[in-house]
Amino acid sequence: MRLRIVLAVLSLSCSAAPEDIRPKEKKQFTQPAEAERAALHRSIRDYMALDPAKVTAHPAAADFPGAVSSQERLSCTVSYDPNLLHRWDVKAGNAPNLATRPDAWQETGLYAAPGETVVVEAPALPSGRKVSVIIGCHRDSLLRLDKWKRFPVITRAFELKAGRNPIANAFGGQLFIQVRDGEAGKPGTSSSRLTFSNAVGMPTFILGRDTPQSWAKSRTAPAPWGTLVGRGAILHVRTQDLAKIDDPQPLLEWWDKCIDLEGDLIGLRRLAPERVVPDRQISAGYMHSGYPFMCWIDPSAKDMVDLTKLTKEGNWGFFHELGHNHQRRDWTFDGQVEVTCNFFSLYLMEKLVGKPMGQGHPSMKDIDALLAKRFGEPENKGPFEQLATFVLLIRAHGWGPLRSTLRSYADQPGPQLKEEQQSSFVERYGEYAKADVSEYFMRMGYHVSPGTRTKLKGFPKFQPALPSAQGK
Repeated sequence: MRLRIVLAVLSLSCSAAPEDIRPKEKKQFTQPAEAERAALHRSIRDYMALDPAKVTAHPAAADFPGAVSSQERLSCTVSYDPNLLHRWDVKAGNAPNLATRPDAWQETGLYAAPGETVVVEAPALPSGRKVSVIIGCHRDSLLRLDKWKRFPVITRAFELKAGRNPIANAFGGQLFIQVRDGEAGKPGTSSSRLTFSNAVGMPTFILGRDTPQSWAKSRTAPAPWGTLVGRGAILHVRTQDLAKIDDPQPLLEWWDKCIDLEGDLIGLRRLAPERVVPDRQISAGYMHSGYPFMCWIDPSAKDMVDLTKLTKEGNWGFFHELGHNHQRRDWTFDGQVEVTCNFFSLYLMEKLVGKPMGQGHPSMKDIDALLAKRFGEPENKGPFEQLATFVLLIRAHGWGPLRSTLRSYADQPGPQLKEEQQSSFVERYGEYAKADVSEYFMRMGYHVSPGTRTKLKGFPKFQPALPSAQGK
C-alpha cells in the first residue's frame, strides 16, 4: 500500500503544473508517458474548475486565445430566449441523429478578460429551465492528443442561480448564454434578462441590425475575437481578421444561402444558427462537425471570411462538415458516414457556387474511374467511389428525386431494421425518379426486399452503362 502511494506521488511530481503548460504554435507541449497522464489531466481539470475568486490569468492566455487590448470594462443587460433549447425541430422529426445536438448558445456581444471575474446578475431565472453562461467558444478538448499547440482545455461553463454569480476563466473568452431543460415539459417565461459587469466589449455584427457605420465602431472593441451573426450561420473571427472587413453583410448573406441550401436538401426547419469556430488546434481531422463545427485557424480562418474565394471556389470542407450536421441514420448506412455528408457538398457546389456536377473536389475529377473502382474486382468502397454512384443517379434523374427522398424522412422516418431502411430508401428514390433502380442499388450492396422490387417493377429499368474496371 505504501509503495502504491509513493508511486502516485512520484507520478504527480513528474507532471507539469497547469501554469507551466505554455504551448505555442511552433513550440508544442508533449504529453508525458501514459502512466503519468491521468495525474496531469486531473490537475488540468481541477485548475479549470477553480472557484472564480481563485482564478488568475494563465501565462499562455495572451498567446491564445489572446489578450484584451484595453483596460476598459463595461456593464450591460442582455436579453435571452429561455425557450431556445435546440438547433433542430426535433418534434417535427427533422433532427439528424448522427450529429450532436447541444442546446444553442445565445450571443451577448461580450468577452471575459483572462483571469478576471465577471459578475452576472440574474434577477430571476425562468421556471423549468437551467441557465448557464459559457466563457469561450474553443470547446475542443485536446487531452487525448499527444502534442498540444495550445492549453488543452480553455472553456468553462457556469450554471446560474438567482442573484449574483461571479464567473471567471483563466483564458477568457466570448460570453454566451445557454438554456437547458429543467423540469420536463415545463416551458420557460417568454423572455429573460441578465446583467453582466466587468465585461469587455467585443466586435459584433448582427445581420439585419447593424450597418457599416455601426460596424466601424464595433470592430475597434478590445476583445481579441469577434462574432459575425447571420440568420443561419455565426462566424467566430479573430479581431485581426475582422479589421479587413468593412461590411460583413454580403459575407453573412453568402453563409446564410449556404446554410439554407444544406437545410433545403433534407427539409430541415432550423431553430438556431450553425456556428463556425477556427482554432489553433482541434481534436480531430482537418475540420470536424458538431456545434460549433471546428476548423484550423490556418488556413480556414481566412477562407471563412474571404467572400471572393467562397463565391468563386466554394469550400468543400465547410460544406462537408455542415453535411455531417445534417445526416440521418435513416439514409446513412454502414460505411457511408463519409459519403452521404457529401450529398451536401455536391449540392452546394452546384447550386451555390455554380460548378458542374461532380466538380469541387480534386478526387471527383474522373467519375468514370471512380465507378470502375467501385464496381471492380475487388470492390472499392472508398468515400469518393461510393459518392460517384450517386453522381450517376443525379446525372440521370437530376437532383429532384434524391432531394425529395431525403426530405420525405422529415415527415416519415424510416423503419428500424437496417435491411428495411435500405429497401425503404430505394423504394422512395425509385418512386420519385419514376425508375426501377432495384438492380442498381443491389449492385451497390443495398438490401432490396421483394416487396420493393415489385413496387418499382412498373417503372422503366435504370440500367446505366458502367465503365469497365480496367487497371484495377
